[in-house]
Order: sequence, then structure tokens, then C-alpha cells
Amino acid sequence: MKASHKDKTRKVVLKLIETTDVHGNFLGYDFINDRAYQGGLGKVDAYVRRQRRLWGEEHCVLFDGGDILEGQPCAYYANFIDKSTCHLAADVMNFMKYDAVVFGNHDFEVGHEVYDKWLNDMQCPVLGANILRQSNGRPYTKPYTLIVKDGVRIAVLGLITPAIPMWLPEKFWSGIYFGDIVGSAREWVSKIEEEECPDVMVGLFHTGLKEEGFNGFNENAAEEIATEVAGFDVIFFGHDHRSCSKEVLNKANGKTVLLLNAGGTTTHVAEALITCVVSDTGAEMLHKSGQIVSVMAYPVDLAFARRYANYKKAVKRFVGQKIGRLTTPIYAVDYFFGPSPLGDLLHEVQMKGMDADISFAAPLTYDEVVAEGEVCIRDTFRLYRYENLIELVRLTGREVRGALERSYDLLTDAGAEGSVGKVLHIISVHKNYFLGAFSPFLITAAGIVYEVDLTKPMGEKVRILRHANGTPFDYDREYRVVVNSYIGSGGGGILTRGADLTLEELASRIILITQRDIRSRIIDFFKETKEPATIPSRTDWRFVYDQETGDALRSDKNLLIRPKRRAKQEE
Repeated sequence: MKASHKDKTRKVVLKLIETTDVHGNFLGYDFINDRAYQGGLGKVDAYVRRQRRLWGEEHCVLFDGGDILEGQPCAYYANFIDKSTCHLAADVMNFMKYDAVVFGNHDFEVGHEVYDKWLNDMQCPVLGANILRQSNGRPYTKPYTLIVKDGVRIAVLGLITPAIPMWLPEKFWSGIYFGDIVGSAREWVSKIEEEECPDVMVGLFHTGLKEEGFNGFNENAAEEIATEVAGFDVIFFGHDHRSCSKEVLNKANGKTVLLLNAGGTTTHVAEALITCVVSDTGAEMLHKSGQIVSVMAYPVDLAFARRYANYKKAVKRFVGQKIGRLTTPIYAVDYFFGPSPLGDLLHEVQMKGMDADISFAAPLTYDEVVAEGEVCIRDTFRLYRYENLIELVRLTGREVRGALERSYDLLTDAGAEGSVGKVLHIISVHKNYFLGAFSPFLITAAGIVYEVDLTKPMGEKVRILRHANGTPFDYDREYRVVVNSYIGSGGGGILTRGADLTLEELASRIILITQRDIRSRIIDFFKETKEPATIPSRTDWRFVYDQETGDALRSDKNLLIRPKRRAKQEE
């Protein structure tokens, strides 16, 4: 609805604020390392309170871009331990007066029982126009919401990356399917314009900026929607944990669209400043601008701190429970260079009771350390961050090798853009070094003995020598292989691009999926193992290289080793 310049008009300025990829950082406390943590919704709350005082509550709108229910242990505690009260994520967001939230892919990994409770506990709408019921094709949750602020009608459309079936088994999203994100945007913008006549159209998306994801899913589509789908004024997005503030031109109508992403960890918010002229007959947008704002300088408001003080104490007690003891530390980085305690531990908990021939394990970290001494529940979050389940699948020997080739190709892609590694794909950020390949893609195998020849080209590095029990390995035989549910659903393309299976073929190979997650099995291992814990040797693989390549590999490892450990080794 447009304002007529003949009407009596007034100028209205609105501030739209977004958080995204909170990953359980509600309280600004790192329960894994038992110390204060950067960011946190407490600091965001303090910032938003100030904006509401400055601009007026009637002129501020607060959104979240998804991935809130999984990450820090306080989220786990709310999901699976404290199930009788209002979910912590909902309580915090209700307290902060969020106006709209969108589902993220990690919000599905907690399972129906948890996210359905969260939905019911939330006082603002949780959106997802392309989250559809298999029974009738209708949205599982509200597709959009209309917010009226001082005479300005703001339509907010929620969408999520459709790539969830690539990461999670169907049990997490049973009864649901995920529609094409671009097509859904086009469909719903048309409906909203016709039925609601909004003055401002906002996209609230859990999808990255651009580039198609693995296995044909359009995982990251925010920029594509902004340029190809007419109607949006502002698109807030997330998922890729990369802050962004820029304008793009829509090809259909020639208008600019603001693209804003606060990034992860809640150290920053993204905000759009919208100026409208409002009259008795409607409103018209005159100007818009966007920016990313740090909240780090804002102390947590006393009301927020008091409200969650007891919850914080309860979570600290939970993660501080002793479950075992180690006589030697676990260094995650060792996993990538040969047999290691972390690799052996992951394979042990995956293979126990599963009647499997082979295990594919992948770490969810590459630089964590669990020190010798007491092992507490918090240490298991350090070793395994998310609630992946275990899948038992059927793979041929040839597919086993293909999966390993895919993984080691990713690890050793030193020629990748931006890589500073000599053998491995390593990137440098502010003089800190990280694996360029996503660590959950980097599997090792147990149950077989194999070599990875670094002098060979990609696709020809892996040579499987025999089974761990000494019997010959058969490339034509079908094996029972345990994998985490992320890899087993197609994550990283390990079993699709590597083993050359379609997602449909992969789903047909699943024999069973466990009820309990891998971290719970790690906790069981320490509780059931006589102190001090002895981790059985499960892995038997090695790199093969010439002298020059070996020197380069050692140089790469030295880049990845934490400075404190390097100094200790050099003493």
C-alpha cells in the first residue's frame, strides 16, 4: 500500500535486528571449557534493550536466522535433561521479545520431540515456508508472519536450506519434506503481495550466501533469491557463519535488495535501517541501509543475568560430572596423521555391539585437547559436538575404497584456492592455521589395514592391504560398515561422490540406525571402562611418502599443532 503525497504524511524509521547460528550460546558461557564465552544472547539482549530505548519499541524488530537448539551443553541440557520446563531457547527468546524466528538445519537434529516442544513454547512464530508435511503438502509451521510497526506493514517470509536430507536420516524429519528454496520464495512472495499488501518484504532464511551444495541440493541460495525473485527489500540469512552486509540488484524489477548475515557465535548482529513515509492510506519505503554491529562491549543486563543464574549453575553441575580418567591426553590433530587415541575412541564406540566389518569415523573438531586426568561430561562435548547417530550400511569393497579416496583427496588438496599447506589443505586466518577441509568430511577406517600414498594423484592414493584380522580384502564383496548419521545421509559427498551412490541408493543400503547418539556412547565408554581408561587400538593406517613429501607433511602438522603443545614438546 503506497502513501499518497496529498495525504498528511510522517516519516517512520524502523530498525530490524538479526541474530543467527546461536548454537546454544544463550548465556555467554563456555560450558565445555568452563569459562566466559564471547558473545551470547545476554549481550544481544543488552544491545537490543538499548536500541528499543533509543528508537522506541514500536520501531524495533528482532529476528533469528536459525540453528539455535544445538551446540553448547546448555542446549543439550535443555533438549534432553530438563524436559519438564519451558525450553531454555524458547524462554530466552520470549524474554528478549523476538518477533520471528526461522528453523535451521541443526534444529532438526535434536529430533521431533524436542523441536516440537520448542515450537509450542515459543511466543513468536517459528517460520518455514518450504518445510512441508508429507501428508498434504502444507507447511509444517507458519510460512510467514505480518508485523505492523507504527503503521508500516512488514511481511517476513521464512525459508530453510533444502539440503537437510543430505545430513540427517529421515527419523529426524519424519512426516516432512523440504521444498525447493528458490521456487518456494517465488511462490510465497506472490501470495503475500496479493493477500497482505506489505510495505516492506523481508526474507528470513537459513541458507548461505551462494554456491550450490553437494548432491544437487541448492544449499546456499540467499543471493540467488535476492537477484532472481522480485519483491524482497531485505534478506536476513545465516547457515554459513559468515557475516555479510551488501546490496544486490534484482534482475526482474531493477531494485536493490539488502543482504545481511550476522555470522555465528552471537558476537555480532545484523541490522537494517528502514525509512518510510506513512500516511492514512499506507506507507512507502524511501531508504534502506544495512550494517553488522558488534555487541561485545555491552554488559549483560542484570535482569537477564538473574533470570538464568540458577540454570547456569545446573548446567555446570551436569557437565562437571566425572565419568573416568585418562593417563595420556587426547590431541584431536593427531587423528589426521595416523592411528590416534581420538580415532580409536570413535571407532570403538561406533563398532561396539553393531556387528560391523568396517567403521568410518569422522571427527567434529581438529584442534581440541582432552588433558590427562579426570574426564568429565564436558570433555565429551569437546570431542564430539553434535548429536550424530550411528548408521549401519552395506557397501562393497570398491565403494569403501572410493569413500576413503574422497576423504583423503579433501584432506590433501594443498592446491586448493587459499591453501598455505604444502601437502594438506590448510588455510590461514589472522596468523592462525586451520584445516581448509571441513573436519566432519575427513573419515578414517577401522577393521582394515591401508596406506595413503601422498606421492600419487588424487583418486589413486588409497591402497587397502587386508582386513585387521589378516584376511584378504575383497573389492567385490559387500561389507557391513558403521558411519555417523551425517556421513551416512550423504554429508560431504563421501558416500555419494566418493562411493558413487545416489541418495536414493544410499538410503536403500541402511540396515539400522541407533537410537542413542555417539556422544552418549562415548560417555558410556568412560563410565564402563575401569580407570584409568584404556582405549583399544582400532586403526591401522599410514601415509606413504618420499623424503621431500614427508618433510612437507611434518611442516604442515606443525602449523596445526596448538602453540602451547608445540612449546611443551620443544622443552
